[in-house]
Amino acid sequence: MKKLFRQLQPHWGTVIVIIVFHILHAYTILLLPDYTSRLIDVGIQNEGFTEAAPLAMTSKSYDSLKQIMLPEELDVLEANYQQGSDGIYYLEESASNQTEQLEFIGSHLEMPLAIYQMSQEMSTEDANAMMSQMDLSSLNLEDIRTEISKQLDSLGDATVHSAAMQAVARQHRETNIDTSPYQQGYLFREGSVMVVVSVLAMLFALGAHYFAARIGAAIGHRLRESIFEKVLRFSQKEVDRFSAASLITRSTNDIQQIQLVMTLFLRVILFSPILAFGGIFYVIRTGANMTWIVALAVGLVMVMVGILLFLTMPRFKMLQSFIDQVNLIAREILTGLQVIRAFGRQNYEAKRFDKANVQLRDTYLFVGRMMSLMMPLMMLIMNVISVLIVWVGGHHIADGNMQIGELTAYINYTMQIIFSFLMFSMMGMQVPRSIVASDRVYEVLDTDISIADKKDPIILENPKGLIRFEDVAFKYEGSDENILEGIQFEAQPGKTTAIIGSTGSGKSTLLNLLLRFYDVTEGKITIDGVDIRDLSLEQLRDLIGYVPQKGVLFSGTIESNVTYADASISPDQMHEAAEIAHATEFIDEKPDGYQSAISQGGTNVSGGQKQRLSIARAIVKQPKIFLFDDSFSALDYRTDASLRKALGEKTQDATVIIVAQRISTVLNADQIIVLEEGRVVGKGDHLSLMEDSQVYREIATSQLSQAEIERQKEKGRQIKLEGVNGIG
Repeated sequence: MKKLFRQLQPHWGTVIVIIVFHILHAYTILLLPDYTSRLIDVGIQNEGFTEAAPLAMTSKSYDSLKQIMLPEELDVLEANYQQGSDGIYYLEESASNQTEQLEFIGSHLEMPLAIYQMSQEMSTEDANAMMSQMDLSSLNLEDIRTEISKQLDSLGDATVHSAAMQAVARQHRETNIDTSPYQQGYLFREGSVMVVVSVLAMLFALGAHYFAARIGAAIGHRLRESIFEKVLRFSQKEVDRFSAASLITRSTNDIQQIQLVMTLFLRVILFSPILAFGGIFYVIRTGANMTWIVALAVGLVMVMVGILLFLTMPRFKMLQSFIDQVNLIAREILTGLQVIRAFGRQNYEAKRFDKANVQLRDTYLFVGRMMSLMMPLMMLIMNVISVLIVWVGGHHIADGNMQIGELTAYINYTMQIIFSFLMFSMMGMQVPRSIVASDRVYEVLDTDISIADKKDPIILENPKGLIRFEDVAFKYEGSDENILEGIQFEAQPGKTTAIIGSTGSGKSTLLNLLLRFYDVTEGKITIDGVDIRDLSLEQLRDLIGYVPQKGVLFSGTIESNVTYADASISPDQMHEAAEIAHATEFIDEKPDGYQSAISQGGTNVSGGQKQRLSIARAIVKQPKIFLFDDSFSALDYRTDASLRKALGEKTQDATVIIVAQRISTVLNADQIIVLEEGRVVGKGDHLSLMEDSQVYREIATSQLSQAEIERQKEKGRQIKLEGVNGIG
């Protein structure tokens, strides 16, 4: 989780804004049940009247009230009600328009009106039973009122207020007062406020979601950028450790999972506790003594989520590795599709993919089934809790401690609390998977790069390109034996050094060491006398023009691929490089020429065309060192010879190292290095090696005819003779 929260550090200001929006959103949502309660209790039951102050009352009711009123209550009654010409007592207009005055009147008339209303509803037997419970023989009026009030108080404040409001409604009916304008006005005012509150809640939610989405997108962008930059600096050792398929999954699927969860965290997980605690506050404020029901509901939810997490957490950890496996197999199959078809292994590969796919499917199904249980179980809990609240709340209503609207509000608050815990829990189910994804992403980001620049690298001034391998040995990590050992030779500027040997002898590995795709295990490689490990990787690779064994092209155009090393070169330089590489032969045939499209991986050009474009790309760079890793193997013999001749004129001052399988490619090299099982077993030119190296001789005789061998010997003798005559 720390790694996930670390991503929020650059956005703390925005997170605070989101929290403010969430608080306002929760506050507005929690206002709505209270308004709903008032609509039911006041707007419907009490016809829009909030205080026990009737607009009018009959003279009979007026006189009855006076008989049961205390002196201060009587003063309030007489001061605010005046008898009209029709004998009805009307509330003073000045008082009816003042909220504070109405509250004052209502507080004094509520108990007398409640007593009056209940006396009207009670039968003679009930009244006698109530009177028999009180000893009234020695009591005056004030004591009698006090005794009756105690009896009513035992029924609860809600019952007293409800009885008083029923008395108000009764007086309005008896005096023919039309209360519909008051009721409609109240419902319209409260309803309008609810609409405004709902709109505000929506706006606050939109604000929080907008900023959460921005932060989530920024986190995803930053992680993708970071992991891409890190992978670009990986040596081949780190790439081999993770595998290309896993790195792709980590930089796409895993980061997408982190982005999703961080967005949900800011939208839902952060909001849910605020709403839950706000709901708990409102529940406690109602004073309904049903808080234990909320605690029971929350406890049931937490137990349910805990069990589901216990069952699904291990599967979440397995899920990402299964995705890696499916991606790896799919990548292998798609890359080797032609070979698979050629050997008729479609069924075998289909079974291999299906095995990995079934594992992934079964894991998804298990997690999905567990998650699908959550909603039915949650609905069961919510329904049971609702029934329990209604049952307990019904008793409170019967006892006069609660009104119907208050019960409705309580149910709403409880459902919001439960639902907030549900949202928190459902989003919490995504967190384990995101933690796994985060660990996988940070495993890449926290990996120490084995090949990196020194703190103060040496800078070569006017480099010449003189290369020396000095007793170089190398072995792959985890291997017990060196695959290269005792490698020692020199490659000079202006000369061509060729490396030849059987398959697996370590030819390409030598070039990988020179490029520092790997570092030597023993010995050192120098350029102009400086250990390449003391140079910056940027300068080292700027000195080298590399043509890999397998031509690699990028999606774009022919021009973008040829000018890959330097997009600022002139068209003439680009055309010259293409001409030297013999690429103009097919480029000029295309309708769009250098603007012809190249698909990903160069799949729309042949192997030979791909190699020639790769060679042109290296020539454009104009490096001090050329490395050709069996780069002429896809060319026919005529093109191979013609291209190397044109290339020799262009690279007269550069150091050229050619790795080759074909003996014809290395015949005219100034120096030929013969490798066998990782060791140098021959060094010299073609003629000397034919005499001194059995390995080279075997390679030559297996590829050249006897006549060709004799021609090469005769050519060599003539060159030597010309050299002697020149000296003489």
